[in-house]
Amino acid sequence: MQRERRRDPYPWTWEVPLAVTLATLFVIIIGIQLGRSVANLLAGAGWTWPDANAGAFPSPIGTAFWTSLPGVVGGHADAGLPTPAPDDVAGRGLVWASLALTELALLAATIWVGAWAYQRWGPGRMRGMATAAEAEKLLGVTRLRKVAGIVRPDLYGKHANATAAPAHRTAGDLTEQPGPQLGHDLSPWLIDGRRTKENR
Repeated sequence: MQRERRRDPYPWTWEVPLAVTLATLFVIIIGIQLGRSVANLLAGAGWTWPDANAGAFPSPIGTAFWTSLPGVVGGHADAGLPTPAPDDVAGRGLVWASLALTELALLAATIWVGAWAYQRWGPGRMRGMATAAEAEKLLGVTRLRKVAGIVRPDLYGKHANATAAPAHRTAGDLTEQPGPQLGHDLSPWLIDGRRTKENR
């Protein structure tokens, strides 16, 4: 059943690739501003962010956030910052290095999250399988200890201590008794077997 579901997945439509593309572009744009902020922080100018009050609608991702992107990519660490801008902003080299490292880190995290989401909710996912929490609830240590008297009544049941010990047979005992138990000494049975053959 699982093999058939993997070989015949639900067909892709345009919504999923579009959503992945838009999410990737947004991560790249966020990475540009984060990289500039990290560069200014390393340069000693503190944490900087584009002017949230610029434009008609004040927002952390407002007009200055978008209009400052070309300047930040060009290496200007003060593009779009609230006035007056800090004096000791990062230089072009530090801005570009910070942008590259930030973008690589964000893209790696995005790929990891995307791969995890594809395995969890994608068309090739395993259907009908219990989650880790459900498996722990049914088969975990707490559940097993709770039903120990049912699973192993000989050890944890109500009459576990009242069971009689298995009888052992001595070498000279010829009375009829049940066969040997697992883990018991089998030497008396071997001795009795040899004596029976000798008597014949």
